[in-house]
Amino acid sequence: MLAAAVAVGAAAPASAAPTPRAVRTHFVAPVLPLTDELALEVVALTNEARVQAGCAPLALADQLVTTALRHSADMAETARMSHVGADGSSPRTRLAGLGVRPRLAAENVAAGAFTPRGLVDAWLASPGHRRNILDCDLDYVGVARADVAGGAYWTQALAGV
Repeated sequence: MLAAAVAVGAAAPASAAPTPRAVRTHFVAPVLPLTDELALEVVALTNEARVQAGCAPLALADQLVTTALRHSADMAETARMSHVGADGSSPRTRLAGLGVRPRLAAENVAAGAFTPRGLVDAWLASPGHRRNILDCDLDYVGVARADVAGGAYWTQALAGV
């Protein structure tokens, strides 16, 4: 808990695919323009931190935005912040359900009344979240939120091919 009514969950570390050098999946840029300016700001701030650390910026991928949207909605509906979905899914199995099997998958989640800067700063202050954000082997990102009374549930889905 960072402050009253604000929480950042443990980061789901980048997990390697169960088979060596799993099938490399082609990620696609979001088809529709993203209109969630707060989520886009989180991506920009994440990339700013990555560049400062010597990593390449992450590219937005439609499948990662979709999984982030769905997981944020799931957390909001169940009123619980977790890397495990209500259906028992993990970050990797949620991506597999969209036909995506990246070599690496990671996820950061949070719940509370965050500004984009506050959210990214909170993740960067947490060792596990920071490790995910600054993992130079990750290439793609999707960020989404589900608004609730008093804040939002946030998901940052990351993948490396």
